[in-house]
Amino acid sequence: MKENSRTKNALLNIIFGYIAQIGILVLSFVGRKIFLNYLSADYLGINGLYSNILTILSLAELGLDTAAVYSLYKPVAERDNATIVSLLKFFKKIYYVLAFGILVLGLCFVPFLKFLIRSDLNQNDLIIYYVLFLINTVASYFVAHKVALLSAFQQQRIQKIVTLISNIILQIMHIVVLVIWKNFYFYIIATICSTFLTNIILSITCSKIHPEIFNCTKIVKVDKKPIVERIKSTFLYKIGAVLINNTDNILISVMVSTVAVGYYSNYLAVISGLQGFLAIITTSMVSGIGNLAVKGNEKDQARLFDIMLLFYHMIGALGLIGFSLLFNNLITIWLGSEYLFDEKTVFIIAFNFYISTVISPVWMFREANGMFEKVKYILLIRALLNLILSILLGKLWGVFGILFATTISLFLTNFWIEPIILCKDILRRKQSDYWLKQLKYALISAVAFILCYLAIFKLGDSLLWLITKALIICLITFTLFVLMNYKTDELIGIKSYIIKK
Repeated sequence: MKENSRTKNALLNIIFGYIAQIGILVLSFVGRKIFLNYLSADYLGINGLYSNILTILSLAELGLDTAAVYSLYKPVAERDNATIVSLLKFFKKIYYVLAFGILVLGLCFVPFLKFLIRSDLNQNDLIIYYVLFLINTVASYFVAHKVALLSAFQQQRIQKIVTLISNIILQIMHIVVLVIWKNFYFYIIATICSTFLTNIILSITCSKIHPEIFNCTKIVKVDKKPIVERIKSTFLYKIGAVLINNTDNILISVMVSTVAVGYYSNYLAVISGLQGFLAIITTSMVSGIGNLAVKGNEKDQARLFDIMLLFYHMIGALGLIGFSLLFNNLITIWLGSEYLFDEKTVFIIAFNFYISTVISPVWMFREANGMFEKVKYILLIRALLNLILSILLGKLWGVFGILFATTISLFLTNFWIEPIILCKDILRRKQSDYWLKQLKYALISAVAFILCYLAIFKLGDSLLWLITKALIICLITFTLFVLMNYKTDELIGIKSYIIKK
């Protein structure tokens, strides 16, 4: 794939992705406010809890999405339609089998729900809610192979546009259902309808965009052995990621209350909004990095890695400072003071966002280079460590302890192991270069935090003051990063990349 084509695709993906994300974010904020106006926080907790449970039950899919996209990079770059369509047929069969398997496994889990939920809601209703959530999860697998194709072609913008349209329709349906019927059953059914609509639109659109592939009747034999091995390696790694990212809500529900899950989901909604913008860049860049990896271009990969390291640390610092100092102010204005966590819990939520963001470039390059074999056990170890620490610290400090366990487990595993492997096997550079850069950026972040706190701690709590404080935090944080990295190759790279776009 040519450089200008890769750049153009990345740009289009980012632009359309941002438009979609802004629309989805605004709608989700309005929708959550209306949700809490007409339904209790118990329902919000159930919504988050069931989503996490079903993500864990979908473990069989883990590794397939990444392996599918990675396997398509080369034939897409070479325009080998016969190989592409052969791979798609292979992945389609696997996704369909997995959908059926997850449905069966999900139904077998019904008797265990009562042990995970601490709520006064009717038990029969809770089971029906869960089955509806399960149907929605299974429905999402039927066009997964076509989504993988769009990713391999760097056309994630198509999915973003479809997602935006579907989400607009969904949010309108949710608002109508809540205002008129105040019924959680109808709320979930609306979600299922949206999923089916998204599947239909994506399927038709993908077929029309790539008729040369879907009209190709030539089938070639593909070597499935390396694909299966890649899936196995990715599965072992990602099973750990899912267990880490989706057990917090379950543990909070069991050890604290399901209502607390609802409170936590409000904070996560805001963080997920910012992460959604980052994910647009990440997914747009990973395909481009994958093309560099296929060509064996280590020098360009190393240069791009340094640029992304600075960029993501700037965003991580902004999130750490903004979320720590403004989160409860925002929640109070948005939903009300009755949904607040204490300051130490808010800080650990913000700090977890910071840590995961500043090491995002490592994960991006790992995905793009298919570096799964050497890291496949790391997240499993971290997941086990996180579970043990969450139970111990959760008993001591509740929600704060469970989230703090996530921080500790990350520091003891991925935070230092994955960069070492990446520097040695992919970037071919000294590990000290990476750690010195991260240390420098961390110190800048700490100074920015102090300066921002001093600048805003006496300001008011109204919406106007909230916006003012947010602007001050952005100004101080970005200014400090720019001054401390003036004329560095990384900052010049970010500037040139923006101007080039």
